[in-house]
Amino acid sequence: MSENGPIVVLNSTRYRSDAIIVTTSDIASLELPSLKLEDIERRMNQLAGLGRGQQNIFRRRENNLKLNDILHWLWDTAVGPVLDELQRRGAIRTGGAGIHDLTRVWWIGVGPLSMAPFYAAGYHSLGSTWNTLSRAILTYILTIKALSYARQKRFELFDGSDSSCSTDNPRSDNIIRKLNARLLLVSMPITPGASNLPGVSQEVQYISDETDKIGIGTSALSEPTPTAVLNQVADFNFVHFACHGVSDVNPSDSHLMLLSPDGANAAKLRVRDISTLNTQNAHLAYLSACSSARNPSRRLADEVIHLASGFQLAGFSHVLANLWETNDSASSEVARDFYHLLF
Repeated sequence: MSENGPIVVLNSTRYRSDAIIVTTSDIASLELPSLKLEDIERRMNQLAGLGRGQQNIFRRRENNLKLNDILHWLWDTAVGPVLDELQRRGAIRTGGAGIHDLTRVWWIGVGPLSMAPFYAAGYHSLGSTWNTLSRAILTYILTIKALSYARQKRFELFDGSDSSCSTDNPRSDNIIRKLNARLLLVSMPITPGASNLPGVSQEVQYISDETDKIGIGTSALSEPTPTAVLNQVADFNFVHFACHGVSDVNPSDSHLMLLSPDGANAAKLRVRDISTLNTQNAHLAYLSACSSARNPSRRLADEVIHLASGFQLAGFSHVLANLWETNDSASSEVARDFYHLLF
């Protein structure tokens, strides 16, 4: 399972905290003595509160300072020691490797750690390499079994041996055309009862431009009902949602906000609805929606139930989602760059 990069499972109890490290040579446990369960719970509660309420320049500055403190703590107590151990074992390349030479690490956070921003941990002053982004590429997985399923459903475009996936890659065009890949593009620039998302229209245009270049068949659903989406998702290899997302304390009720049949109200595409789908040729779901990878229920933190996991249960082996609220214009730019590099 670790042939395309080591797997790390981070677990904490009131007795001790450990990283279970799976490499091609063995399975080992690394004790993390500075990572305490009470600190994790306090820090994750603090993290969940950032960005809530009315934001002004002073509040944003205060929140940024708190976030930096959390990222420093996460690096010092967990991510830094784990990456040092992986480097010592030769499982990842040495620090200072170029961005194109970084090793992918498959990461699982258990319990309250499932919401920790491991990918952003560290010190980010100019020139610093004491951070995750300078040392490795982190990909979150729900479970090792879910990773095994994704590997079994291998799609050549995402194979580690063909990781460039850009327009400079002469094989991408041939792969896409051979597979007759299709993309469903679901957008909600206007949602009753919620703020408008002006960046969604630009996001749709960015994606359409990229898919047109490579010849992917794209079907656009603007302001659809949940039923209309559920009736079509199984017919596509890729789905992209650009809309509002809501994480619920009952995580099975977390949802993407679409439109009611009469067009007067918002309607919910819930995790429980998505997870019952049975797709055969689904590969990538891109959820450009707030909190689409967030489970706010402390009681069910170990269950990994959120919109992203719902799409994986439906058969999408690759899912991109957000851990918390995101900026509308930034989301459209990230989507543009992602598809440009992918295709």
